[in-house]
Amino acid sequence: MMALVAEYTVRSIALGLLVFLAVKALHVRDARLERTVWRIILVSAVSMPALLELISRAPVPAPVLSASYAELVTLTAPSSISIWSTALLALVVTVSGVLIVRQLTGVIRCWLMRQRATPMAMYEPLDVRISDDVSSPATVFSTVLVPRDFKEWDGEARRLAIEHERSHVAGKDFHVQCLAQLYRSVFWFNPFAWWLAGRLALLNEHVSDDAAVASRTDERTTYARILLSLAQRSAVNANLVPMIRTHFLSRRIERILRHTGVSQASALKTALIACLLVPILTATAAVRSPTEPGSYTNGLELFHSRLNSAALVVLPKSNPNKPLSAPKYPPASRRLGETGTVVLKLHVLEDGSVADAAIAKSSGYPDLDYSAFYEAFQWRLDPGTIDGTPSRMWGKFAVTFQLTKDP
Repeated sequence: MMALVAEYTVRSIALGLLVFLAVKALHVRDARLERTVWRIILVSAVSMPALLELISRAPVPAPVLSASYAELVTLTAPSSISIWSTALLALVVTVSGVLIVRQLTGVIRCWLMRQRATPMAMYEPLDVRISDDVSSPATVFSTVLVPRDFKEWDGEARRLAIEHERSHVAGKDFHVQCLAQLYRSVFWFNPFAWWLAGRLALLNEHVSDDAAVASRTDERTTYARILLSLAQRSAVNANLVPMIRTHFLSRRIERILRHTGVSQASALKTALIACLLVPILTATAAVRSPTEPGSYTNGLELFHSRLNSAALVVLPKSNPNKPLSAPKYPPASRRLGETGTVVLKLHVLEDGSVADAAIAKSSGYPDLDYSAFYEAFQWRLDPGTIDGTPSRMWGKFAVTFQLTKDP
């Protein structure tokens, strides 16, 4: 299990790094475009397990299986490594559980704050409510909460604040922030999860700042003064999308005063970003290492079967009534007359599908090895059994490539 967690973490970090480099290389200055990019990455990171499953089941071109055999992989007795792995997994799950409960509690508090607030009809159809629980304007779900003294602000300050929060509501920023925080809670040990949540929060503010001063650039100084005055007020619930976050404030004010207008990406740059995202996402999910992650085995079932010498173990095998698809004979190998037998170590699940594979013994020709390696994921085998119960286990299968006169 820890191997799976580690794999998801490494893939998400690689995904984030590649996209970060692409954004920097294209000099993206449009906050709205960059926010869209990182939202796509957030959804991709959250759904990484499902993406890996889809990629692993993608159809691959299908040749000639001349021999197959299986044997149970030798298991070692539990060691201190497995004990430490179990303890580490327990720590990860415990901390994640605590953080998730904390976040859910915060969301419930936000909902209760929204319910206690008093509606203001003057800003309809935008749902604006006066709340004693906030010190500055904040977005909760699709509702804008404003402090009790909001009506006493001057008209310009109220208008700028409402435009800022209207942008948060239109962009579903509260919901995206909840998803980013949930991802961070589950993968709290992943630095990319923390960076992504912070980056999205900052970009949400940049987009809303641009919306607030979009009509008149001479309002930027006034708007910056409003932000500074609100920063002197007390902090709010971390689950809210507030108008003020003190750790972002200096960057926001510098950006507001420095820019003379909203920076919008050209159609070409937007198209380039879109074209780059697809191969980056696909490559990150599709890269597969031909190594055997030992933790993918169902160690508990197999270890107990070893302890119980009376248990009847039947190894995974191919079924003559269900012929396996043959690996494609590489054209270059055919021209060069390359032949040989590659032995694959396959992790066969209870339904007979292949969850993982490794090259146990090379045929001497990499093209032949990898042709068999990738085709193995399309096979449906008879699963191994322990006392008649289908069980996941590793088995070895040999694929022989031989040339015949028949094309």
